[in-house]
Amino acid sequence: MKALHILIVGHGCFPNMGSEAGVTWNWAWHLSERNRVWVIAHGFARPLVEQYLHHHPRPNLHFIWVGPLGWWDPWKNPTPTKARGLRLHYLFWRHAAVAAAQQLMAVEWIDIVHHVSWNSISVPPLLWRTGKPFVWGPIGGGHILPWRFLTSIGRAAVPELLRNLRVGIMPWTPSLRRTVAQTDLLLAANGESASVLRQAGARHVELLPDIGIPAELLQPPSRERAASPTLIVLWAGRLVRFKGLAIFLRVAKAVRTRDVRFLVAGWGRHQWVQRYARRLGLNDRVVFLGQLPWQEMQQRFAEADLFMFTSLRDTFGTVNFEALAKGCPVMCLNHQGAGSYLPETVAIKVPATTPQGVVQEMARHIDSLASDRARLRRMSQASYSFATTQQWRDRALLMEKLYREVLARRGVNQISS
Repeated sequence: MKALHILIVGHGCFPNMGSEAGVTWNWAWHLSERNRVWVIAHGFARPLVEQYLHHHPRPNLHFIWVGPLGWWDPWKNPTPTKARGLRLHYLFWRHAAVAAAQQLMAVEWIDIVHHVSWNSISVPPLLWRTGKPFVWGPIGGGHILPWRFLTSIGRAAVPELLRNLRVGIMPWTPSLRRTVAQTDLLLAANGESASVLRQAGARHVELLPDIGIPAELLQPPSRERAASPTLIVLWAGRLVRFKGLAIFLRVAKAVRTRDVRFLVAGWGRHQWVQRYARRLGLNDRVVFLGQLPWQEMQQRFAEADLFMFTSLRDTFGTVNFEALAKGCPVMCLNHQGAGSYLPETVAIKVPATTPQGVVQEMARHIDSLASDRARLRRMSQASYSFATTQQWRDRALLMEKLYREVLARRGVNQISS
């Protein structure tokens, strides 16, 4: 079977990193094992990508760097964690990505174009304009923060309320409806996003997690962790209100078992978090680790007994798979991507009822696990086993199959070699 010529488009692209930038990289890296792949990404990723490829050559993988866009670019001095001006910048970047794609197609044959990030219904890509078979997704952004939790996130409630209202009208916006109509294959990262796409006119949407697990992340659970008398509960993410860190801290307060250690690893404005922890009297129970390098974060997952994913809205959450890859089971809300894809054997999924109800239920489960280490060991083994079935290389093989189905429907019988 002839190799496909694939154009992957993703704004951020970093090797050995989670979140959006890691998604672009992993699609490109694993698809290029069997196919010729070009990637359009922002130039801030270039030094790390070229350094990685110098030590790990991949002849089938080629990059086209788009950005910074000019002196007028609203995203100044870009870094992976600098968000100011990023959203406005991305609106312009989408147009630059289409221009770069058309220039590439003037000199190289491309079979199929796949937009992989940002994959949000809020900013539909424009790559259908290339006229090539076009795949979009897996797409998120159709999920909202549960209405009953708006009062639990302080001043962030106002922008979240506005976002909820915006998601509600998205199915009827011309930009989304036009992109949906022009896309050959739509992939949704959770059921909520699939519902929005169907309301926007999509006749067929396939569900697929927007992330996978690199084989090198897989690490069986250690015996040392199982033998430790202290239960380690880990939280990781951006220190923003909708990630639900306040719920995590309230759970730490509510847990009755004393031999439980709560760790917080994250980046962002930390003042409100530490003030809230002091107000709850958690100085001796919660340890703030600050922002950790990605590799060190993987070690923290390996050492933890339980990972708490308290995000009130998230497409899925890369950190969930990173935890499971180390045999660390997850506790999360039973909604959105995590609720859809994580089986009961690896995740304790708490209904998103009310803030107080969630806190009480999560605390009860932690107290139960602290006294039932046999159950925790079973969940740990199941977590690792499940993680082995969610690898990026398998995602890439599935995606290649989907590409070929798209081409067959388009009547493309001959693919350039």
